Amino acid sequence: MRDYSIGDLGVFIGTIGGVITSILIVLQKSSCLKIKCCGMECIRDPSLVKKHIKEKGEPDTPKPNLELENNP
Repeated sequence: MRDYSIGDLGVFIGTIGGVITSILIVLQKSSCLKIKCCGMECIRDPSLVKKHIKEKGEPDTPKPNLELENNP
């Protein structure tokens, strides 16, 4: 069996982290109501997620949530 260096371990962990991040980004941007992945299941409202995703041409500054400011 071959010995592995700390560099090899770092590349492996980085690759696995990148794959997991890619899967999470695809799931976040999907418009599915029910998502099943790796034995987990999620039922969600995609309109809530799409409301917070920046459209092309919009500024990078966040929009204020006026609903919270009006409540005493």
